[in-house]
Amino acid sequence: MKTAGEIFRKLKEAKFRHWLVIYKKLSRRSPGNCKFNFNHELIRDGKPIYLGLCLLHQESLDLENKIYPHLIDICHSDSDCSNCNAFIHRYTRDDIKNLFDQELKTKQIKEKKYPDICALEWVLEKYSEGYSPISWLQATFFKLKVFFLRIKLYERN
Repeated sequence: MKTAGEIFRKLKEAKFRHWLVIYKKLSRRSPGNCKFNFNHELIRDGKPIYLGLCLLHQESLDLENKIYPHLIDICHSDSDCSNCNAFIHRYTRDDIKNLFDQELKTKQIKEKKYPDICALEWVLEKYSEGYSPISWLQATFFKLKVFFLRIKLYERN
């Protein structure tokens, strides 16, 4: 049987693995990760088509009121982003951490996307039922107490 410390370490490793996948996805140079990218929806043959527009030099954009940008740069593929000098990441490292923490706080998302984390948390919860958490100082004191009681019993016999 694994100890609570080993299970907790596995839980931390699982959370870090999932966070790393999200971090790599959101820090990649792709149109959706650019601060200036805007997905404009066009309807063609009854199907929506999304076109990525670069809004780097646009002060105002209101497509519903027919205010269109004066210069339209299309940024729709990863190759467009690799050649772009104005690419700025939309998400910082702290933003990604906060997004991941929000997903872990939402029970429905956590159960669907991260079942391994749910399972490890459940095991930790079951493992700690009936036990009050002790600090390292309390644990040391308890071990010393047991040690001295054994010496006392040994001296009697």
